Amino acid sequence: MADNDALLRRIGELESRLAAIEDRDAIHRLQNIYGYYIDNRLWRELADLFAEERPSMEIGRRGNYIGKERIFRFLRDVLGGGRTGLLKHEIINHIQLQMVLTIDPGGQSAKARCRAIVQGNSPPGSGKMLWAEGLYENAYVKEADVWKIKRLWWVPTFYTQMDGFDKAVFETGPASTEFPPDGPSYPSDDALGRSFPPFHYPHPITDCEGASPSSGQEG
Repeated sequence: MADNDALLRRIGELESRLAAIEDRDAIHRLQNIYGYYIDNRLWRELADLFAEERPSMEIGRRGNYIGKERIFRFLRDVLGGGRTGLLKHEIINHIQLQMVLTIDPGGQSAKARCRAIVQGNSPPGSGKMLWAEGLYENAYVKEADVWKIKRLWWVPTFYTQMDGFDKAVFETGPASTEFPPDGPSYPSDDALGRSFPPFHYPHPITDCEGASPSSGQEG
């Protein structure tokens, strides 16, 4: 009987550890997906990553926005200037690093601290490149067994702009004629001015297929 009790305790401990590992993986994935959506100005997809119950977002000193629709409008109208998607030769990259993740004992909420290095030339054609770096201090919550962003808070360490980005090249050289490839490269997106690998995963909350960022449309 004692052996059975010990075995059941051990199974319970292992199940708890497995659940914690799965939670960590899910939150890392959620935050990384957020990065790709904000890179490509996919505002609706990004806003849908947030929790239903009073989520919030604060980017720099622009103030705190509460609620999914308020977050969506902030993304589209303030960060995006009323535009969704990327223009031709527009680049925005959020390189996320050094996540320190803390999951609450109950496994229903968590917090994370990480960094983002930001590159951008929005709007394109200015000849300037934005470089910025800052810290995220985020909160997450599990709703119906799905991890979502509860609070997204990014505090910049610095912003700077560099001249000379008008010399950037958006495609590598052409295929070799001396050693021809076995097949053509993935086609270029004329609206972006470069190739864009499609998302291999659906949206983690809505399950919709990944959208192209090359709309450059109002909305």
